[in-house]
Amino acid sequence: MPSIDVYKLITQIVNHGDKLLSNSKRSLIKYLLPIEKSFGYYTGNKAEFYDPQEDQIFYRNFKVDDEQSRIDSINYINGRIDYYNRHCDEQIKKGILVRNEYSKIPHLYEWALKLRLSPPIIDHTTDFMARNSIALIRTVDDPYVYKCGMKMANDDFVPRFNKMIYDYLIALTKGKKLVPQNTLYNPILEFEDWFMSSGIEIEKTPSLTNGLKGTKQSKLPVIFEVDDKTASINLKPSIKANPDYKRWYQSPIEAKIINLIENDALDNFIHDCRFKNVNKINIKKLSKKLNCSDKTAKKMIQLHAPYILEL
Repeated sequence: MPSIDVYKLITQIVNHGDKLLSNSKRSLIKYLLPIEKSFGYYTGNKAEFYDPQEDQIFYRNFKVDDEQSRIDSINYINGRIDYYNRHCDEQIKKGILVRNEYSKIPHLYEWALKLRLSPPIIDHTTDFMARNSIALIRTVDDPYVYKCGMKMANDDFVPRFNKMIYDYLIALTKGKKLVPQNTLYNPILEFEDWFMSSGIEIEKTPSLTNGLKGTKQSKLPVIFEVDDKTASINLKPSIKANPDYKRWYQSPIEAKIINLIENDALDNFIHDCRFKNVNKINIKKLSKKLNCSDKTAKKMIQLHAPYILEL
């Protein structure tokens, strides 16, 4: 059986560690959802890091279909990040830099996949996600899961991934009958409903933890999958170490638009910015929601998500 930390995967899926969510792991796990589809994370051709100390962008290009070049690029950028973090720590010790002026920059993910969660069927989960503006896109970073994504297409990967999580949840219950107040009650219902509504028998579905022996190489594995909507968006194809840094964007408005796009949340965001009788964007409403001018709102949509204006 392959080595895989399923609990760690679950915490990534429920987005524990998100600075906007102060909830504990336990309270977030009750909102755990099955996945609907998976996509490649490294579908661009560049890894980048902006060093605020040197005011310089470091980057390495890589070939999407060349694993060694991808790993080499990420290792180079992570090395630059290590240098930056060490340099800042030294400056703090010398009193040159104040601690609250510096935030440690984490490494780029080395084994990441993007996941789209299945929309919840339980009202309580739906309300929680809406209240906290939680999108359905997640990123998981695990070498074995990535290896599976290198070989399997979504038709195989998604059911086996969901079965892996489901088996783990069931094992935790140790055969006990749960009540709605239990943390795992809703997640188990969500996974069981996903299998039923997908017409897939849980018992006959192998788990990812069964290994890859006998699995045929797909012509379109998960790591090369690109969401059709994402593919139509004009975004610079790169993996950024500190994507929230203002240096990458023309304005905070652009940063917000890109963040919505990358989290598959743009369509929901603009849902109430359409004319009632015509399925067209009301730029004035959108600009008010973005807190910018009509001209800026239209420019950002034209630049990064032109399909929105074509609907």
